[in-house]
Amino acid sequence: MGKGDLKRIATIFLALFCCVGAAGQDAVWSLEQCIDYACSHSASVLLAAAQLKKSRAQLAQSVSELLPSLSLYANQYYNWGRSVDMQELVIVRNRLTRQTSASVGASFSIFDGFARLNTVAANRALASAAKDNLKQAVLEVKADIARAYLGCVLSTLSCQRLKERHASIVLQTERTRVQQRLGERTQADILEMEAKAADIRSQIAEAEAEAASQMSRLRQPTGSGQEFRCDCSAVASESFEASDRGLLTVEDGGTGVVTGTWTGDGTGMAVGTDAGTDAGYLSPKVAAAREAAKAAGYALKAARGAMMPSLSISAAYGSYYSDAAAGAFKEQIDGNRNPSVTLSLVIPVFDGGRAAAKVAQARAEKELSEIRLRQAEEETFMELEQMQRQCRLLLEQERTFCAREDLCRERMHLCDKEYELGTISSFEWLEASDNLAQSELERIQCRCKYLFQLKLLQFYYDGWQR
Repeated sequence: MGKGDLKRIATIFLALFCCVGAAGQDAVWSLEQCIDYACSHSASVLLAAAQLKKSRAQLAQSVSELLPSLSLYANQYYNWGRSVDMQELVIVRNRLTRQTSASVGASFSIFDGFARLNTVAANRALASAAKDNLKQAVLEVKADIARAYLGCVLSTLSCQRLKERHASIVLQTERTRVQQRLGERTQADILEMEAKAADIRSQIAEAEAEAASQMSRLRQPTGSGQEFRCDCSAVASESFEASDRGLLTVEDGGTGVVTGTWTGDGTGMAVGTDAGTDAGYLSPKVAAAREAAKAAGYALKAARGAMMPSLSISAAYGSYYSDAAAGAFKEQIDGNRNPSVTLSLVIPVFDGGRAAAKVAQARAEKELSEIRLRQAEEETFMELEQMQRQCRLLLEQERTFCAREDLCRERMHLCDKEYELGTISSFEWLEASDNLAQSELERIQCRCKYLFQLKLLQFYYDGWQR
């Protein structure tokens, strides 16, 4: 085996090692990837989708009950005992007689107190409510994933900042050692730097544990079975900016209908003038509650309709053959044809109070659905108003933290020069370093929270219907 073969084998092994190492690295998932995976695997979303499928099946079933029914009947009748001999017109005993009959019949309900029509309307409203509940389930999953993702990003960035600060302290410690050898610093300065470095190492360990805990919280609602990391670069991404699109606000006193927009840049509100539903947006939770209240109203009408008289019409056509009668099979079939038309009127008189109990139950359900609607409207109004208030507060805080960070950075620049000249102590330098690190971390945390609050508002905006 020559040197060229050895080089080729070494190249192959190196390529395989690099591929295995790359496969072993954790994938980086963006917030959108986590949301897409969670929405397709979340039990709450799957349950809402199954409920929507069930509601649509119930609607189709109630619609089919409005159509006429057509049935084919076939009977075979045997009798052993007394019977009538149709030829002799005498009663005979212990004789087996057989009769074969077939008929086709159709029936149609003319009037039933509009119970079926109201049932169809109620099921249609319930299907619409199930669709809105599915939108709400997706919206809640997006919000939960965004909050968990925010926790992972914050913990990861905190850990990175602590590691950077530790590296800065280690570098400053080496500079202090050089100054000590020159007689400009004492051993106490080095010990103070080393103590600070050890303290930061313990903080790094705590931050890494917190990052692992936040990742487990994210993986639980996401449902991902594989390891992944959050994309911390998304903090500075323009995809989270909301300056180019309006975000919603509530100005209707808690009805759940949004009539205005908020620009998201802290300049204030742009409130609409039309308070109708056509001009605003309706949250899925409120829309589902409204459809449920509408369905309860139709169900009450259907229950009342069941107490009214009903009118139906039916028609049938059939024939039969009996071996107790004379004549061949075809002759009997032709001679025993029997067309019929029946008009039926049913008037309820007494049923032990069952129909009245159903009406009372439907009335109570309608009252409950109206209360749930009012509760959903109030909760939606308060949730959105709180998120917008939080966005405005975080925006103001971010500006304050940016100014404070610039001041601390300038102060740190001066402290570096003064420390090199020996005019300040290690304690003063470390204090300035702590202030700068704290201001940077507070600014990053505020920025993350602000951007993710805007993202939550965008989820609400996209999840609401006009």
